[in-house]
Amino acid sequence: MLSSMEASDHKRSLEQYAHAFQQGDEQALAFFYREFYPSLAHYANRWTENRPIAEEIASGAFIKAWRMHWKLDSYGGIRAYLYKIVLRDSQDTLKRERKRRATHRDSKPLKISHDTPFDQLIRSEVYRQVHTALKDLSPANRRVLTMYYLEGKTTGQIAAELKLHPSTIKTQKTKGLEILRKKLLRPTLVLLFILVKTFFPFS
Repeated sequence: MLSSMEASDHKRSLEQYAHAFQQGDEQALAFFYREFYPSLAHYANRWTENRPIAEEIASGAFIKAWRMHWKLDSYGGIRAYLYKIVLRDSQDTLKRERKRRATHRDSKPLKISHDTPFDQLIRSEVYRQVHTALKDLSPANRRVLTMYYLEGKTTGQIAAELKLHPSTIKTQKTKGLEILRKKLLRPTLVLLFILVKTFFPFS
């Protein structure tokens, strides 16, 4: 878990990237693309249920944000703007698809999500944090957790594929989960507070 000094340094670094983004620095744009593209694509896909379209929407969000870069002066502001663009464009895509299906009398109805945009946002930001935290694990722990939780493979399947004993797989999974728990518990609580204040400033 980050110390208060490390957390302060990390926050300062993020705001430096945000300032560079506002000034039109393309390296800062690349940083935010790496930082948010996976979670934005995930967020769009939760609405559209079409991965290629979701990825196109996520990529387009960066183009639109870059056109307005001089107006975005903070890390939280850039994040909020990107998510709002993705939400708007995903909903526009769904409206067009509903209209197309109605015009062509398509008998297959669209699936309707009953989650709120904020529910989807929380899932996507947690996904981003997990995705980032996994990069900090050892290659062995990261590989096992990815195969088990993201690919849905059993301990036996992973052991066979990696040519390791099942007990080794269980040990790597346990160690990896413990590291993730320490990395994600407090940041996730802080994240919820930040998101509420960013997207619902008067709540």
